[in-house]
Amino acid sequence: MPPELLNITELTKIITATAPEPLHGPLLAALNDRYPRTPFRLLQESDGRTWSVGIVDQAGNRITDKLGMWIDEELTLAGGSAEAVWRKYKDQGLMRPERAGSVLYLVAPYGPDPDQFYQLQILVGPEIAEKKLFRTDMLWPEFPEDRADLVQGWSLMEEVLVLSPPAYQFDNLINMRKFLRDLVESKRLNRLEKLPEMEKKIVHVQEIVPGADGWSESYDVPFLELSPNWLDRIPPELRLFQDWQESSAGQGGARICDHWWMQVGEWADGQGRKQYSLVPQWAEADGGLSLPEISPDWEASPYGVMESLQQFDLRVGYPFAWYFYMLHGNRITHSAGGVIANAIKDGLLNLPECDENVLLRWREDQYGF
Repeated sequence: MPPELLNITELTKIITATAPEPLHGPLLAALNDRYPRTPFRLLQESDGRTWSVGIVDQAGNRITDKLGMWIDEELTLAGGSAEAVWRKYKDQGLMRPERAGSVLYLVAPYGPDPDQFYQLQILVGPEIAEKKLFRTDMLWPEFPEDRADLVQGWSLMEEVLVLSPPAYQFDNLINMRKFLRDLVESKRLNRLEKLPEMEKKIVHVQEIVPGADGWSESYDVPFLELSPNWLDRIPPELRLFQDWQESSAGQGGARICDHWWMQVGEWADGQGRKQYSLVPQWAEADGGLSLPEISPDWEASPYGVMESLQQFDLRVGYPFAWYFYMLHGNRITHSAGGVIANAIKDGLLNLPECDENVLLRWREDQYGF
């Protein structure tokens, strides 16, 4: 069955029409009533987010919802003089309102493969004003020198004003399979563009044989002879999903979108070409920072390391979880994977065959986030 098509305009209407509740039950119910074939679940709520920064005057009248654009326009009128803009408005008591709250990460799988899911990001929080737009106290320099000073030259107010109650706001909708395909194609085009340069690249190699009769020899080798798979190397972002599917995590039925959300980025570079980024982030429901840190020395006993990793998996709740935390790098270091991979190569340890294949492939071509 093809994935249910999600309409961003309709999603936005549903989201903005729903009043926030602490556990977001009404929001989930409204979304899933409309899209029953693609049921969303809340995977993560991350606080500390601000957005929709604008300007209001002392009476609460809104000057603009886009602070940066307003400053750019005022700088143009002032011939680029930040001092002139500051002098024009410094005594008007302008305030810098913003929405402050958290971002919700909702996920909805639509197929059996790890990358077949939607990730819906929703902002929630009240609009507050806690900063003046311009400082006039003695700590402030004589006048702001540039745009950055105008944007950052605010000071804390005596009290925080709540301008409007908490509200939901649509932030982003990602079809992860499409996003990954776009990312892979973008990276392939980037490498193709660099190929002529890499074809000319030479690596200086020096071989040294120690001992009384030792010798040394140096020579130049074309880079592509040393790295023949450079052009076709699978990007780490895609390898993450392939490793999940081929390991006991995916083979055992666990879904990556039930345990990890994806921090994604999309922008245009200086030549107007689209660029993409993806970094996996563990869901707090899996324990997050309460999980132990495992960072063995490379000479550590593989049996002790393996026991720690097995206990780690039990706490997280799915097999081979430690490998994906190692890729993320926050709880488990690459040395843990290296110790286990070396022990497997030496015949000292055995893992399920699928996990051995994934880990040994990583050993030969390491990656992480």
